Amino acid sequence: MLTQTRTMKAAAEPRWNTVAWDDDYGVGHDGIDGDHRRLFELFNEFVTAVNENRGDGDIETVLVELLKYCDTHFDREEKLMREHGYPDYERHKALHDTFVREIYDINNALDAGGEQGAYVLGMLGSWLSGHILGVDKKLGAFLRDRGAAA
Repeated sequence: MLTQTRTMKAAAEPRWNTVAWDDDYGVGHDGIDGDHRRLFELFNEFVTAVNENRGDGDIETVLVELLKYCDTHFDREEKLMREHGYPDYERHKALHDTFVREIYDINNALDAGGEQGAYVLGMLGSWLSGHILGVDKKLGAFLRDRGAAA
């Protein structure tokens, strides 16, 4: 009986691109922006680990660190939303919850090579930039209007 090796290693091609932090990603809240910068750093570490074909354990360690930091960041962001009465809290939290569920499901179900890695990388990269430029920008504006941008 043949079993597939569980791996996140990229095929020889394509190589995945890191995502550089740009000030346009800033939402105007120092704490949230600091968290987002760290998320970009961790995402880029993950991309680098996959691109360098590091061992599966090393790659998974970076991914787990990224996922844990997402949890920490989401907790902080949700606390700010509750403290300041953010009117879109429920929808924003639901987006966080869905993302966390999906990414943990993917991490737990890794059973293919580059294709699975490509999906994880694509999902993380798109979600990070899309979420920040979309709903987090709205949250940042709300917090600034409340005088809570520091």
